[in-house]
Amino acid sequence: MKKKSESRGHGFSGGLFLKIAAVVVPGVLLVSASTLGVALHTTRMGYVDTMSRSSQQILSTVKTNMESVNDKITNVELTVNGSEAFSRYFQSQGELPDTYNQVYIMQKELKTVLPMTFYDVAVVGENGRVFVSNGSSLSLTAERFLSSAAVKEARQQPNRILYCFVSHGITKGSASAASFMAIKALTHQGAQKPFGFACVVLSQGDLQAFFGKLGNTTNNLLLMDQSGNVVSSVGKIPAGGHNSQLAVTLRQMQSQGKASLYANVLGKRTLILQVNIPRWNLHLVSLFDYTKAAREFESGIYIFLVCFLVTAAVLIAVFYFISEITRPISRLAAAMEDTAKQGLPKEVNTTGGGRETRQLSKAFNVMVGNLNGYVHRLLGLEEEKRRMEIHALQMQINPHFIYNTLISIKWLIWQDEPQKAVEGIDTFTQLLRGVLSNSNQVISVAEEVQNLENYIFLQKIRFGEKIQTNVSYSSASAQCCLPKVLLQPLLENAFFHAFTGRTEGVVSAFIDRHGDHLICEIIDDGVGMTQAAADALLTSEPGENGHSIGIWNVNARILLLYGKPYGVKIFSEPGHGTLVRVTLPVISQSSEKREPEKI
Repeated sequence: MKKKSESRGHGFSGGLFLKIAAVVVPGVLLVSASTLGVALHTTRMGYVDTMSRSSQQILSTVKTNMESVNDKITNVELTVNGSEAFSRYFQSQGELPDTYNQVYIMQKELKTVLPMTFYDVAVVGENGRVFVSNGSSLSLTAERFLSSAAVKEARQQPNRILYCFVSHGITKGSASAASFMAIKALTHQGAQKPFGFACVVLSQGDLQAFFGKLGNTTNNLLLMDQSGNVVSSVGKIPAGGHNSQLAVTLRQMQSQGKASLYANVLGKRTLILQVNIPRWNLHLVSLFDYTKAAREFESGIYIFLVCFLVTAAVLIAVFYFISEITRPISRLAAAMEDTAKQGLPKEVNTTGGGRETRQLSKAFNVMVGNLNGYVHRLLGLEEEKRRMEIHALQMQINPHFIYNTLISIKWLIWQDEPQKAVEGIDTFTQLLRGVLSNSNQVISVAEEVQNLENYIFLQKIRFGEKIQTNVSYSSASAQCCLPKVLLQPLLENAFFHAFTGRTEGVVSAFIDRHGDHLICEIIDDGVGMTQAAADALLTSEPGENGHSIGIWNVNARILLLYGKPYGVKIFSEPGHGTLVRVTLPVISQSSEKREPEKI
C-alpha cells in the first residue's frame, strides 16, 4: 500500500511540478539568454573599442617614429646639399685627378650625420656621376633616373624635400619591391638650377620596421599616398598596389576631421583609423576587421560557460524549491487518494510546506485519527465476535464427543467389565484434560496424535478389535501445529457412521506436510456414499440427528480461522469407503502459544 501511495504521490507531484516548471524554467532560460546576448554584445563592443583605441595608439606611435626619422632624413639632405665635396664632385666635368679622394671625403662627411644603420643614400648629378652609400649601387642608369617623374617634380621645387612612391627602388637593395624615397634638388645658395639630386631610399623592410610587429590578423596597417598607392602594408592589401576607393575615403575623413570611420573594405565591415603624416605626404591607416575580431573574441566562450553554469545552478535551485513546495501537497493528495481507494492511511507528515499546507495536513490528520480510532474499535468488536463463534463451535463439539464416549463406557458397565470401565474413565479423563484446557488454542501434531490414540482406545472398549485403526504422521509434519480437537470429530464420525450394517472395517489417519500446507487425511473402507451426499455435508448445516455435526463443525472452524483455500474436502463412493482431507496452513511450534489469526 505504501509503495502504491508513493507512486501516486510522485505522479501528482510530477504533474504539479511540471506545470510550475513549465512557467518558471522558460522564464529563467529567457532571462539567461537575454543576459548572455547583452553580455556578449557589450563585451564584444568593449573588445572592439579597446582594440580600436590600441590601434589608435599604434598609429600615434608610428607617426612619432616616422617624424623622428624625418628629422634625420632632413639632416642628411641638408648635409649633402651644403657639402663642398659633393658640390665639386657633381659639378665638375670630366675626370677629376683626385676622384677617389673626393669620394672618400663625401663618405666621411656623410658618416658624421648618418646613424650606424641607416637607409640607402643615393646622389645623382646632372653630370651623370652617381654616389650610393652602404656599399650599394644604383639599380638604373643616371639618365633614366634624371628623366623620372620624381626628379622632374624636384626640379620644380628645388628648396623642398619631396617624398614620393616608386614602384621599384632605385638602389640594388630596394629594386625588388615598391619603395619610398625622400628626394631634394642640390643647388647653390641663391641658384635655381640644381646640379644634382640627393635621395634617401626606404625599402619595404625599412618601412615595415615602423609598424610590422604591431599588426595582427584583425588589424591591417598600411601607408598610402594621396593617389591611393599602397607604399607599405602589413595585411591583405599588398604593398605596391592601388586602392582609389580607400584613398577617396581617407581624403573625406581628413576633410571632415574624422579619425575613424566604419566602411566596407574588400567586402567586409571594417573600422578605418587614419593618421595623416604631412611631412611624408602619407596616410598611416589601420584597417580593423570588425567581423573577424568578433569571431576571434576569445572571452565569448568563457562568458557563455559562466552564463551556462549560473543558469544551471539557478535551475537546480528552482527545481529544488519547486519540489519543496509541491512535495507536501503531493503527499497530502496521495494520502487523500489512498483514503478514497484503499482505506484510511496513517498520518501525513508534510514538514517543509507552507502554513496553508500544514493547516490542511493538520485537519486531515485529525480526521484520519478519529476515523482510524472508530475503525479499530469496529475491528476489535468484529474480532471478538469471531473468537466467540469459534469458541461456540468448539463447545458444540465437546458435548457431542462426551455423549458418544459416555455411551461407550456405559456399554462396558452393561457387559459387567468394571476393570475396562475404570481404564476407559482414566483415558477419558486424560482426553478431557487436553480437550477442555484453555492454555493453548493450537497443539502440536504429536499431541493431536496422542489425543487420537486415547480416543481410539475408548472406542475399542466398545467395538473391540472389529474396527482396525492406523494413525501415523511424517517427520516433516512433526514441528507443525494445528487447532486442538480438529481431527477427533472426523475420526469419531468414521467409527459411528462409516460401518453401518457391517461388523468390521479399517480406519486410517495420515498427517504430512506438503510445501506450505499441512495435509490430514481420515480414510475408511466403510459403506461410503455418493459424492453429492458427501458435498452436502459441507454446504448444509447438520440435522437434528447430529450425524454430520463433526465434519460441518471442523470445516466451519477452519474457514473462520484461516479462510479459503483451507478447509475440509470429502471424496466418497458407495461400497468403497470415504476419504476426508483437511488442508491447513503450516503453523510452527514457535507460534503455537498464540491463537492463529485469520489470513
